[in-house]
Amino acid sequence: MPPDAGSGQKLAFVLAHWRFPAVVVAAAALLTFAVSELLPRRYTATTTVIIDPPATSDVRSAASLNPAYLDSLRTFEHFFTSDALFQEAAARFHIDLHKDNIENVRARALKVTQQHETRILEISATLRDPAAACELARFITERSIASSREQAVASDRESMSNLNAESERARAELERAQAEWLRASEGDTPDSIQTALDSKISLESDMRTRQNEAEADAEEWRIRARDGNPGDRDYANTQAQAAAARRDDYAKHGDRIAAEIVRDRTLLAARSSRLTLASTQLDLARKAFENAQTRTRDFAAVAGMRTERMRMIDPGVVPRKPSSPKVLLNTVAAILLSSCLAIGWLVFRAADAKPRAVFRATQRLA
Repeated sequence: MPPDAGSGQKLAFVLAHWRFPAVVVAAAALLTFAVSELLPRRYTATTTVIIDPPATSDVRSAASLNPAYLDSLRTFEHFFTSDALFQEAAARFHIDLHKDNIENVRARALKVTQQHETRILEISATLRDPAAACELARFITERSIASSREQAVASDRESMSNLNAESERARAELERAQAEWLRASEGDTPDSIQTALDSKISLESDMRTRQNEAEADAEEWRIRARDGNPGDRDYANTQAQAAAARRDDYAKHGDRIAAEIVRDRTLLAARSSRLTLASTQLDLARKAFENAQTRTRDFAAVAGMRTERMRMIDPGVVPRKPSSPKVLLNTVAAILLSSCLAIGWLVFRAADAKPRAVFRATQRLA
C-alpha cells in the first residue's frame, strides 16, 4: 500500500470517529471552566515608583543612564522584599503565615519588578480582597520609601559625625601647633640673635685689630729698649710691658667674644630650626583644619541628596477584574490540549487497527 493511501485511510479513520474527540474536548472544556469558576478569585493591585538620581549629579551624567547603572538600581528591590516589612504587612492585612514559610507566601502575594532599562519599579500585591490588595501595595511602597530615606539619613548622619570628629581633631592639632609656635617665638628671636651676633662679630674684629696694634706697639718698644739710648731703655721697657698687657687684655676679650659668637651661632641654628619647624607644622595644621571645615560645609549642603531617592508616581487603584484564575485562558488551553490528545489517540488506534476495520471506517465515512 502506498504511503499516501495509508495516510488517507488514517485520516478517514479519525474523521469517522469524530465523536470521540468532540466528547473529550467538550468534557475537558466544561471541567476546566467549572474548576476555574470554583477557584477563589485573586486580585492584583500595582503601584509604580521611580528612582530619582542624586540631586547633586551632573545633568549630562543623569541623562545618560547606562545599563550598568540601571542594573545597580535593582538593589532597591530589597527594601520591598524585606522579611520584617512583610511580616508587619501580614499582621496588618491578616495574611496567614502559619501554613507555609514566609518566602513562599511573599512570592505569591508580592512581586517587585523593574521595567526594562528604566528607573521605574512596579510593586504588585495579590490578595482575595481587591481593596486589601491595593492597600497592601501602597503600604509596602510607602514603608519601603520611608525605610530608604531613613537609611540615607542615617548614613548621612554617620558621615557627618565622622566629618565633625575629623574637624575637631584638626582643630586640636591646630591649637597644639599654635601653642608650639608661640613657645618657639618666645624669648630671643632669630632676628634679634642675628643682630647681636653681627655686633659681636664686629666687636671681635675690633678686638683682634687692637690686639695686633698692641702687639706692634710692644714689639716697637722692645726694639727701642734694646737698640735705643741707655737713658730711654727703662721708659721703653715700661711702654713695652704696657703694650703687652693691652695685647693680652684684647686677646682675652677677643677669645671671650669668639666663644659667645660660637654659642650664639649654635643658639641661632637651634632657634631657627625650631621656629621653622613650628611654622611649617602650623601652616599644615591650618590647611588641614580649613580642608576639614570645607568638607563639612560641603557635605552639610548636600546631606540627604547624595544618593538616589525613590518617589511613588502611581499609587494604583482598586482592581475590578481578578488576576487569577484566568477562566477563558484556561478553557482555551484545555480545548487545545484535549483535542491534540484525542486526535493523537485516534491516529495511534488507526495505526494499530486491522486494515479491514480501517476500510470499513472509510466506507462509513463515504
